[in-house]
Amino acid sequence: MELVFIESKDNKYFDKAWKLYLDSFPEVERRTLEEQEEILTDKNFKMTCYVEDEVLISIVFFWKINTKNKIYTFLEHFAVNSELRGQSYGSKILEKFISDNKNIVLEIEPIVDEITQKRLNFYKRFDFVVNSYEHLQIPFRKDAQELKLVLMSQEKTLSEQEYKDLYESMKKSLKRF
Repeated sequence: MELVFIESKDNKYFDKAWKLYLDSFPEVERRTLEEQEEILTDKNFKMTCYVEDEVLISIVFFWKINTKNKIYTFLEHFAVNSELRGQSYGSKILEKFISDNKNIVLEIEPIVDEITQKRLNFYKRFDFVVNSYEHLQIPFRKDAQELKLVLMSQEKTLSEQEYKDLYESMKKSLKRF
């Protein structure tokens, strides 16, 4: 598997990655194409994908978020090609992502059904823990409302001050309008 950094729409995997993004996340959790193109110029944002034999395996979009005392890696979007799910690609890719990054945080939907419970359990297998703070997702679109989500961090929960610093820095980095 090869990790590919997508730095512009001209990348040969951009269209496939964009389709997987559209197919994997509800509209309220996605940017428009124009907004995505804009953030590709932000040095703290990385749009990546994993490819094997020219086949798109997954997308991994993430940010480096600088706070007063720490640099976090915010795993914003992670999805595996639906035709390849159940083949351990998600686990392998997340293991690689964890080995390459520190202070990882991510958001998941509140646990309301079997699918959201499976997602929670998946991340727990990789030592992610739930933070109990009321967490609102920074809107991805001008017309979107803040969503109540669950923030997970790797290995240990964030202190109240760490969470406040992270959230304020996320608002500065992620909010585009």
